[in-house]
Amino acid sequence: MSTLSNYIIQDLIQNVSKGVTETFKFVLEKYNSNEVFAYTLYIDDYCSYLGWAANTISHYEKVNYPKEDQPFIKWYYPQFAIGLGEVPEKIDSVFNNEIQNILNDANTLISEGNFEQYQAEVYDSIIEGFKKAIENIDKKKTKNVIFFVSIVDSDNAEIMENYSAEQLNSYDKFLTFKNRFQSKP
Repeated sequence: MSTLSNYIIQDLIQNVSKGVTETFKFVLEKYNSNEVFAYTLYIDDYCSYLGWAANTISHYEKVNYPKEDQPFIKWYYPQFAIGLGEVPEKIDSVFNNEIQNILNDANTLISEGNFEQYQAEVYDSIIEGFKKAIENIDKKKTKNVIFFVSIVDSDNAEIMENYSAEQLNSYDKFLTFKNRFQSKP
């Protein structure tokens, strides 16, 4: 039995798709598509907010981390080049208004006995909306980009990142992402 109504699920899917489309378009207007290597949505364990972030090779190089010594460092989350709150309000409005209102309404449906089901339905809806947006973006502009969802400050963050990366990317990109913390020989 579903915790969320079909209306809430569809509304969340549609608005996540719209938000990803608009923010990714903004990122591509600001940076060359060959520069962008990651675009992520991030949520908290309680599903109370959803944000976005993108990262670029030039930002990674500007931070000046040694690539060979620490190949994983480009996945260090606080170092994202751009994201929620760093762009004009109009760009973030879908996340700050529509999606936030949906999550606020959905949170009223949480009870002690249904939280895990609720959480799974929200996460699945976000991934579905994300997938829908990616399908409508020019494939040439996304060939170097890894798409994924993360859970902020959660022990389950890496599990969600890998799961969502598998759902949202080609198998080759997923494998690259999955092995992102392994040092090179």
